[in-house]
Amino acid sequence: MNSDRNLDASSWASRQLADYDRREPGTIFGEGISLDVEEAYQLQTAVVELRQSRGEQVIGYKVGCTSPTIRSFLGIDHSVSGRLFESEVHPSGAVLSRSAFANLAIEGELAVSLSHEPCEEDFATGEIPICVERVFPVIELHQHVIRGERMTAGELIANNAFHAGYVAGDSVAREEAVGDPSLKIFSDDQVLDECHGSVLVDTISTSLQWLARLVQNRGDRLEAGQVILTGSIPGLHPIQEACMLRVEAPPFGSVEASVV
Repeated sequence: MNSDRNLDASSWASRQLADYDRREPGTIFGEGISLDVEEAYQLQTAVVELRQSRGEQVIGYKVGCTSPTIRSFLGIDHSVSGRLFESEVHPSGAVLSRSAFANLAIEGELAVSLSHEPCEEDFATGEIPICVERVFPVIELHQHVIRGERMTAGELIANNAFHAGYVAGDSVAREEAVGDPSLKIFSDDQVLDECHGSVLVDTISTSLQWLARLVQNRGDRLEAGQVILTGSIPGLHPIQEACMLRVEAPPFGSVEASVV
């Protein structure tokens, strides 16, 4: 962070984590705090380190802001990333309480598990990259709270890209994911959003390539076994009442959860 704010970094991280635990995320941003992208990632990492120090395990990354519309709204020209924690993974069929989240919102998207660290050769085919071991649909859960006067990339990133866990469907091996892909998000059998075609596979590739470069620039690496949420093409959907959520994503499978 900027030199005049270094003394605040550790206290901000502690406060960010305490706010998250209370389901009141990001209260510092309601006090006029403004962070650039680099500062926001530093704060995100400081919070991750606090969570790891109390025993939480990072299992991978999420990629967000894959949509040009969202990027334009935030005034950025790139995606953003957050960390995934093992403690926030739910199996398909899970029952979730809205009261466990701050303004719950969801996205339906595809996630992958890695067989090895991505390299350029993995992306040569134009299909699902060779570094992908398995693909599965997820319902990503968000604490959709904006404290600043408007949503900024700094607030988004510092709040772990609004990530609050995900519900995971059964996975299919990369080589078995054959057919024209599609993805539909349902609430109580009503279609909330959908997308079809090669954009789903293209998003897996572009998100993995972008994320691999990002973590390398930090001196880190993607690893075999990590889970990557590759980013939503449909929009973000607030969940304001009890419902049954379902994502159908042939040929990759489906996932569902009840919200009470």
